Amino acid sequence: MGFVNNYLPGLNAAAYRSYRAFRLYRANGSARAWRQFLLHFARRLLGWPAPAYLILAPTYRCQYRCVHCCATAHNGDAQDELNTAEVKSVIDQAQRLGVLEIIFTGGEPMLREDIVELVRHAHEAGLITRLNTNGLLLDRQRVAELKAAGLDQCDVSLDHADPEVHDRLRGAPGSHAKLLEGIRNLQGAGVFCQIVTYASKRNVTAGLEQIIDLGRNLGVLAVFVFFPVAVGRWEDNFDEVLSEEDMAKVRALQDLTFVYLELPTSRTMCCALAKSDLYVTARGDVTPCPFVPLVVGNVREHRLDELWRRYCDGMTLVCRGRCPMNEVHSREALRKRIDSIARSLMEGQMAAGRRAGMTDTRPFELNR
Repeated sequence: MGFVNNYLPGLNAAAYRSYRAFRLYRANGSARAWRQFLLHFARRLLGWPAPAYLILAPTYRCQYRCVHCCATAHNGDAQDELNTAEVKSVIDQAQRLGVLEIIFTGGEPMLREDIVELVRHAHEAGLITRLNTNGLLLDRQRVAELKAAGLDQCDVSLDHADPEVHDRLRGAPGSHAKLLEGIRNLQGAGVFCQIVTYASKRNVTAGLEQIIDLGRNLGVLAVFVFFPVAVGRWEDNFDEVLSEEDMAKVRALQDLTFVYLELPTSRTMCCALAKSDLYVTARGDVTPCPFVPLVVGNVREHRLDELWRRYCDGMTLVCRGRCPMNEVHSREALRKRIDSIARSLMEGQMAAGRRAGMTDTRPFELNR
């Protein structure tokens, strides 16, 4: 295993993705999901970029105020949230775009009263369904409803193996105990459960090792580790960004089937620039990923495939081994590129309005 970590670290991510995909598709058991799988790779073979993941935040409401939260980078309140029909339209557009998996995130997605309905809609569209949650609302009844709706995987956020430290970082006493209870409920219902955590200067590497040990003892599917990004509550706080030395220590924790990272090697391309992810905020803004709060456009004004195509066309920026938001030069280059896309879309919309003889150039209705 040391050889793999030191000389072939990219194999860790590839092995995990294959291992996880096999288990999820086998458990899903849907012919629609397999058709979607083939559609995705057919598009890629034809040279049409297709994101593997649509990350969708149906709400930014949350019971906690985590010190590392990146969701605060996105503005909006509950009144601005996409309604049920709008979220379903986004899911349908993602399916036609060739997306393989939808990840409901937030905020806390389980605060949406229609979350079970949304999971069911995504499942019936042939998408693998995943839910990111703080674990507070994972009672047996709710988990059973999500399982029946077709939830394939649930990711539970854990900040520390020590209950006292986790609760302090979450700003909520008892949150660690509720999280463990939620994990047990997921396992009892047969839903794959993954622990999601983040590497910080305070937990390299002893704190992460404790979380990994806890995950093994609990029997979860895997532990996924993010690197800190200078956005959200850490906006422009580059002191939180790990050094190359610390990132190397974290990468050494990877193994073939249980511990993996968002950026597994120093050569791994950022997912936003690799064009593997697409993020839709609670109010319909489209960005490259949750850690890049730079808006390409809005699904209430433009089709998802148009926004994706515009983003991909001419996107040649490169950032390897770290998020571009953690480098001043890369952040500014990405901002300029996305701003140019947004301006082009706005100018095109206004021109279309003038050609149609319109004096009101407010956003068009949602494309269905």
